Amino acid sequence: MQNCAIQMTDVVKSFKQHQVLKDLNLVVPERSIFAFLGNNGEGKSTAIRLMLGLLHPDQGSIQLLGKDIGKERSWILQQVGCLVEAPSAYPNLTAREFLRIACTVKKLPMTEIDRVLEVVGLASTGRQLIMQFSLGMKQRLALAHALVGAPKLLILDEPGNGLDPVGMQEIRSLIASLPVSSNCTVLISSHQLDEVEKIATHLALLKDGRVQFQSEMATLYAQQDGYLTLIVDDAVSAQRVLLANLAGQELEVMITGAQSLRVNRVPQELAYQLNACLVKADLRLHQAVFEKPTLEQWFHLSTQNAQDTQLTLPSLRSAA
Repeated sequence: MQNCAIQMTDVVKSFKQHQVLKDLNLVVPERSIFAFLGNNGEGKSTAIRLMLGLLHPDQGSIQLLGKDIGKERSWILQQVGCLVEAPSAYPNLTAREFLRIACTVKKLPMTEIDRVLEVVGLASTGRQLIMQFSLGMKQRLALAHALVGAPKLLILDEPGNGLDPVGMQEIRSLIASLPVSSNCTVLISSHQLDEVEKIATHLALLKDGRVQFQSEMATLYAQQDGYLTLIVDDAVSAQRVLLANLAGQELEVMITGAQSLRVNRVPQELAYQLNACLVKADLRLHQAVFEKPTLEQWFHLSTQNAQDTQLTLPSLRSAA
């Protein structure tokens, strides 16, 4: 079994009469980029505070890097770096001066400053003050601060918050490189699902105080169906042909225009057979596009569904 960077088992947490987390179980593999997803109010912040020992669970156990957070918090926090939504730094200092404080507090050699600035691409900032940094540079500096001491686990809360497309791409590329370049695990809590989809290797969906679903991204991609959009001369005739050839298949064939159809819940290997049915029936097929919904669509549909999401999760777009 793959080693775990974070393992939460049957965790319960209440505030007065309100139960926020209900028998939460979460497994974050080492050296993964793990997307921790959920709408506001579902308990993500509470779960993260429990991971860091800022709160104590009412029930259950929490282990980070193989250690119990309740018993060995001091050791664990030396191995963990955090980036919060709105990172703060002393604006009248340079990046090196700011990071020197972190090295002093953690009793680390000052050579650590050069290492983390190189990792985040800020080694050439020189005497430039932090107040003169762009928002993207400030985010990278905050990440450098989290990387001081080469932590084995990074917990990032909205790491791309407020960034323009260029800054977002820089942060995304940097995070994607960390498991290899810094030998660490990355847990990301973010609502920017289009960005998360590009780098996450694993995900978990938190809903109603429980982890309703968790998986490797690649496994989820492989298991889910998609939808097929067809452009033909006659949508009504094409629908009739497809329904006649799909007896026993749990597919939905929808006419979306005079010359267009959409077939839902299609396994990728079946898409080619549907195209062949139309050609065999002498119906002119102008275009056939097989797609899977994005992570953002998957998230919205699965969080809106009141039933068991593990049984009703919509599909994800192919990683290719």
